[in-house]
Amino acid sequence: MLRDRRLLSACVLLLPGCSVFAEDYPEANATALAAFQHGDFEAAASAFAARSGALASDRFLSLAEQGMAWHVAGDLPAATGAWLAALEVLDGFSDRPTISGRSVAEGALSLVLNDKTLPYDGETFETCLLHAFLAWDYLRMGSLDDAMVEVFRGYALQQRDEERFQATYGMNRFARFVAAVAQEMDGAYDEALLDLERLAADVPENRCIQSALRRVRGLDAAPHASAERMRSELILVYEQSRMPAKVAQEITYPGRRTLGRFSVPAFGPARVDADGVRLWLDGADAGRSELLEDVALVARDNLDDRIGWLVAKSALRGAAKTIVIAQIADEVAEEHGEGTGLLFGILAGLLAASTERADLRSWLTLPASIQVLRVPVEPGTHEVALELLGPAGAERVSLGARAFPAGRKVFVAARSLGGRLYACAGAGSTVVWGTQVP
Repeated sequence: MLRDRRLLSACVLLLPGCSVFAEDYPEANATALAAFQHGDFEAAASAFAARSGALASDRFLSLAEQGMAWHVAGDLPAATGAWLAALEVLDGFSDRPTISGRSVAEGALSLVLNDKTLPYDGETFETCLLHAFLAWDYLRMGSLDDAMVEVFRGYALQQRDEERFQATYGMNRFARFVAAVAQEMDGAYDEALLDLERLAADVPENRCIQSALRRVRGLDAAPHASAERMRSELILVYEQSRMPAKVAQEITYPGRRTLGRFSVPAFGPARVDADGVRLWLDGADAGRSELLEDVALVARDNLDDRIGWLVAKSALRGAAKTIVIAQIADEVAEEHGEGTGLLFGILAGLLAASTERADLRSWLTLPASIQVLRVPVEPGTHEVALELLGPAGAERVSLGARAFPAGRKVFVAARSLGGRLYACAGAGSTVVWGTQVP
């Protein structure tokens, strides 16, 4: 009987080690993250492609991270290709009979071992943002229909999870912003107004949204509608810094003859490398970006919604392990003496506690926030520059002379990482990269 119990002990303690003694997700992708942080986006995409976790459990994240690297690099076909592949991974979970798309067997395994045994199927806010970024890149490539398809898919996902989990935190403002732009470009002014009015209610302090709302309201108003439609417009989306990585919060507690632990994820401190971006047109201040989506705050709220269940699962696992170890330690003490039983309980408890690790996976290359700016511009050629406003001082990036065709929009994408600003205008092979201005 004792022999059988020891075999059970080995199963309980050593099987989790197969997954939890491996590096946590942020550590396993440290090389890729360092390349991304330092602006080597091609190397970052390659490094993320090489890491998909044990049994491809991190396949979704691998593709999402690759897509973000190509997105910031301005290679929009590569970015959309990676993100569409990430959505295909998620579609593979859609027919499973549980809330998160995971199988019953996988759910049971996570209760016995840990959440790192589950294939990562994305948090709702991550999937909503994936659709929003796809829509933004499709818009930059001139594909209005594809952009709106992704917007509506994101809306449906958000509505489903808000109804299911009674979530009240904001999501998908970025998608709504993209939708308003696409609908205006398509001449669907009423639909654009609905999205802008919703945004204006959600972020009333955002003057960019208020200004865009007034402008779209005037597009149908005589007698100036025709002249207003002939104006060009610069639309800037600025992605600030990078999402904080998750860290483990752990508590170790004493048990009878042994030790136990529970471990849950929490987001670490946010990175703050900039406050915003200022736009310069022909050497004149044309405005600065304003907050649209606080991604880091949404992520924390999303985790807060689930933390009770995560704590309960970790505590249940820890309690089960300590009970088994204590029972075996009692039998060891009866057979080999009290000291040996105590030593076995302590050593087995330490091993079990070391294997109880939180799942620290998340989409790490997401920006911490998304800021926007919309500026009407007279048709013609204008010098465009961006200035990064941050605690380390200002850094200016020139996009050179850009043509602003009558009645057309010019899209500019910017990202700050480590106090450096990366910016480009255009799409595909026509991307114009910003150059640093001393």
